[in-house]
Amino acid sequence: MKTEQHIAIRQLEEKIHLFSSAVNGTSLATDDFVLSNTHISTDTFNLLLPTSAQIKDPQKVKTTIEHLQSQKPSFSTWVDHRLLHPDWTDLLKEYQLEEVERNTIMMLEQTEGMNPFTPSSLLIKEVLDEQTLLDYKNIFIELFKESPEAIALDNYFQRFSLEAIHSRALMFVGYVDHKPVTTGLLLEATDSYGIYDVITRAEHRGKGLGSDMFHYLLTQTENKQKCVLLQASADGKNIYQRAGFQPIGEMVVFE
Repeated sequence: MKTEQHIAIRQLEEKIHLFSSAVNGTSLATDDFVLSNTHISTDTFNLLLPTSAQIKDPQKVKTTIEHLQSQKPSFSTWVDHRLLHPDWTDLLKEYQLEEVERNTIMMLEQTEGMNPFTPSSLLIKEVLDEQTLLDYKNIFIELFKESPEAIALDNYFQRFSLEAIHSRALMFVGYVDHKPVTTGLLLEATDSYGIYDVITRAEHRGKGLGSDMFHYLLTQTENKQKCVLLQASADGKNIYQRAGFQPIGEMVVFE
């Protein structure tokens, strides 16, 4: 496994473990995969993450998927495209798990010399109390509108413990005229940083607010020599390349 690929998978392992533990969920690590189970029916935070291309214990993988499906919690499977060996593609097809999304994994080698954040109309606050967490949650859930996933995520955030994640992840909300309009999250993993949840409310998009949040997150890294990873949609890829990020792979999502 290439070093960049290893770093990306390891970061995601650490993230799903952290955000499962924030609601007293459970994690399982085997030679073939890592599983995060919040025991809430959310495919945003219940993740099966393959860690090897060739499956060493097919029965364990099958038992895990069958258990999840029998319990009926929603879950998703995230696979680095370089691990999409027939072992995994055939097994996912057997359980009727279909590809729903592909995102580009991108890396910035370091944040040394990053230009300081210049405030615009956006006031950025770290999530440290119930009100800022509520603002973060509301923006996050708006992506899912009134779907079952939105209901599950509301349940997730009701159980969420800031204390459980605060040593490893910083959550932020951006405000314009005292109204919450954008979010962002900076994760510190063992050998990398990760940028997640850069979300802007629909009525405030196209004003550069998400870009402001993204650049602010880059200034919040303590170890400037650590690389930064993110996952970009096709629409966002060029924006991140202009900031110095380079594609290193693809993450394929199955549900």
